[in-house]
Amino acid sequence: MTKRHNVAATATREEWKELVEIAILADPGSFPHRLQEAQDAIMDEIEDSFDTASLTERQALINAMNALHELRRVSFPLAPVAASSPAVCKLQN
Repeated sequence: MTKRHNVAATATREEWKELVEIAILADPGSFPHRLQEAQDAIMDEIEDSFDTASLTERQALINAMNALHELRRVSFPLAPVAASSPAVCKLQN
């Protein structure tokens, strides 16, 4: 499985949460980079553990990705949405 970013590649099961916090609290100059790192770490965690994660863990990952997606949308309203950007996710039971 290919990891998206060096920081995300070293993220453990709980480090994605720290990367989300860092992205949210990042200074404006590093915000886009930190936001991408957090999204990459979440996607890596989803790919690595989504089938084995509990419902609560899966929902936390989905909620975090949706929150970052919305944060990116409101922070960069004129930026084009990439075809590979995650759409708003919903948990399927």
